[in-house]
Amino acid sequence: MIDEEVCKVCGREAQKGTSAYEFMENKLKEYLRHIEIEAKSKDFPNTEKKVLFPNTYIDELFTKQIQMSGTVEKDISSISTDISDHLAFISDRKRDLDKVNKDIQEAEDEKNRLLIQSPGITEDLLDKNFKDLKGFLETKSRAEKRVVELKLKLEGLEKEKEEIQAEFNTLEPANTMTKVYQRVHTALNRIMKAFENAKETNVTTFLTMLEEQANGYMKLLNENDFYGIVHLRRTANGSARIELISDDGYTISNPGGAQRTTMYMSVLFAISKITTLKREQDYPLIFDAPTSSFEDYKEDVFYNVIDKIDKQCIIVTKDLLINDEATGQRKLNYDKIQQLTCSVYRISKAEGYNPLDLSTIQTKTDKIR
Repeated sequence: MIDEEVCKVCGREAQKGTSAYEFMENKLKEYLRHIEIEAKSKDFPNTEKKVLFPNTYIDELFTKQIQMSGTVEKDISSISTDISDHLAFISDRKRDLDKVNKDIQEAEDEKNRLLIQSPGITEDLLDKNFKDLKGFLETKSRAEKRVVELKLKLEGLEKEKEEIQAEFNTLEPANTMTKVYQRVHTALNRIMKAFENAKETNVTTFLTMLEEQANGYMKLLNENDFYGIVHLRRTANGSARIELISDDGYTISNPGGAQRTTMYMSVLFAISKITTLKREQDYPLIFDAPTSSFEDYKEDVFYNVIDKIDKQCIIVTKDLLINDEATGQRKLNYDKIQQLTCSVYRISKAEGYNPLDLSTIQTKTDKIR
């Protein structure tokens, strides 16, 4: 086959020096080596040496290396990054979970403290109040959005009304009486607008004046104590709401009993003063037990503060009475009365009445000082 330069397998020519000839020559050499190995193994059966690497996969490995490069190599190398990112994400979520659990525990502790400090309030009542407040806030939010929508709609309607009114004013009716009616309508419309504007201006001016006067009395009634700022807020239905706010604009939603009482008293004093200025009429103010929510130190100076106000006030109270341990009856506290600068009268039931017949009761008034 080598000498004939012809492949006995496929029958093609394989001239010397060609790749086909070299291929046949290599195959022949491999075959001769194979025969030689078999012959040696037959002659020396106990000295057989096993070939450790009978096969070569260099080409296959090279091909696989090419296949594994590029996109596959990038995907494999990104696995470690993905794992690190995932572990970091899990770690962050664990920290977030720990923080949430801590916040929940603090909220539980705060709730328990509130329940302990408020013996008359149950957890169910707190939950109900919270749900009610949440519902109120949601309703308030929807109402505010609705108000914005209605204002935009009203602006559009007002603009449309003005356009129609302008067209109406440009009309020139042929009938003389129609012209007269048109002029009367225009005049009445202008008068109505003037009244509306004047009313709005007067209300705003009055509320501003009332606030100024009320805050002046609020300061007097809370001498050497926190008193806040009286604010009159107009509501959607045109009424006004009395509020107590701090200097930074924060609304004090639940003021103390003394603050609430003096706030309303200040507004009453302010209304009385404005009425006196506008109508030149004055009338006394009567208060029934206004100091019932006061502390002792504030109660002691309250009456003298009222006495300094240039306004006739009648205060009905039991603050000047104490129990007589000897008789068990109520008697005047002269120590406290001596500290007052105002006039003091005692109203009591006349003796000799029938405790079962209301018509027999008569009252008497005695001047104490």
